[in-house]
Amino acid sequence: MSSSKKIYVFCPNDFVTGGPDALHQIVYYLNQIGLEAIIVYYAFTSKHVYAIPDAYKAYVSGFITEDDFVDSSENIVILPEHAVDKLKFLKKSRVLIWWLSVDNNTNRSSFLWKVFFFATLPARVVKNWHYYKKRFGEAIVKTLQMKKYDFNAEPENVEHLCASHYAYDFVSKRSKHKTSLCIEPISKIFLEKFDEQKGLLDSTQRSDIILYNPRKSGAFVQRLVELAPDLNFVPLKGFSQDQLIEKYVTSKLYVDFGPFPGAERIPKEAALFGCCVITGRNGASNFYGDVPIPDEYKFADYAGQADLIVAKIRDVLKNYETKKPDFEEYRKTVLALEGNFKNSLKGCLQNG
Repeated sequence: MSSSKKIYVFCPNDFVTGGPDALHQIVYYLNQIGLEAIIVYYAFTSKHVYAIPDAYKAYVSGFITEDDFVDSSENIVILPEHAVDKLKFLKKSRVLIWWLSVDNNTNRSSFLWKVFFFATLPARVVKNWHYYKKRFGEAIVKTLQMKKYDFNAEPENVEHLCASHYAYDFVSKRSKHKTSLCIEPISKIFLEKFDEQKGLLDSTQRSDIILYNPRKSGAFVQRLVELAPDLNFVPLKGFSQDQLIEKYVTSKLYVDFGPFPGAERIPKEAALFGCCVITGRNGASNFYGDVPIPDEYKFADYAGQADLIVAKIRDVLKNYETKKPDFEEYRKTVLALEGNFKNSLKGCLQNG
């Protein structure tokens, strides 16, 4: 790559979640390997606030806004897959679409999904009031802006980066343009905390606790609770990063029957800090490269296998010490992500 080229990573403003975390991360690692990269905030919320969220100040120290960006052949742009509508303004730059999610682009960009979203919005607000009271406007804007990517009309200046094996399988089968695997590591703070605590993990006392993400698996977990009211399911909600780690290191199991539109961070974090993991086979969880655990811990028809899942949960809790080695490959994969990510970025951008 020419030393004069600068890398601009487009990111929604004033939004703290998995996608923006990855976008700030890629800026951090690009600069770490000697490339010049900066975050570009675009209006995504009704407030139009432009400031680096506290959660991302460990990754970046500066930014520009979309209004400050100038399309030029001297630029490289990294664009998240949910913002492909911006391609119409990027005619000269070399553009790499980073597929952090497949489902969010393919499913949630459809007209039927948008109709469904607005028809069910009152129920969504009631069910997730703590989320919507702060982000009602953002949710509406996000839904309206979603545009499905058209592989049959790809501009010549576009390439693809894939943040999961699931995304790579999807994109490489549809695009004639260069497609590269580029899976980001878990958050920097979790890697640092693991380095601090890894010598103590084997001696940590763990309880018969089953962790889950209520936004992804809440409804199905309630069914499991009804089948096995004696089991202790704990939702990962409202915790700081330190509190999350405390849950990971004192629990035996994490379950996730959500959609897995990408490689998903919470199961990676849970596995790294010693939890066993049980999933469905939705999206990325069906790919061993994304969730490298034995097949006995993945359930394709989980809705029809609730009894079998409860039995597997009991087996894991009772025999945690003998089951834990089954997840060593997952832990090794998570630890290797940082080095592999840097190598992927060098291959895609430094030598591109």
